Amino acid sequence: MFIKHYVRMLTREELPDEDVIVYYDIVQSIVETKLLTAYDEKKSKVGVEVMAYTSEDHDGDMWIYEIVLQEHIDPDEGDSISEMLFDEFDDIQFTFEASVEI
Repeated sequence: MFIKHYVRMLTREELPDEDVIVYYDIVQSIVETKLLTAYDEKKSKVGVEVMAYTSEDHDGDMWIYEIVLQEHIDPDEGDSISEMLFDEFDDIQFTFEASVEI
């Protein structure tokens, strides 16, 4: 059975590329070994990406910035990432969420 592990930052504002890089760097600094690594047909390592997409709800568009992981993060890792994100992005409103294993 396929299980998707991820971390997501959700905001009403589209982030500039520089902020997406900062988001990725924060996640990588805490859970570097859990980032999903892919390989191309030549067995060369392919970079991990932040997927950006929108979803519409009753309040309008929500920008979602998602990083797929090899495994779930634990609560301490999630707290560390959250604290760093809230310190860095104190000028925008966002939520941070992660998949959990039950």
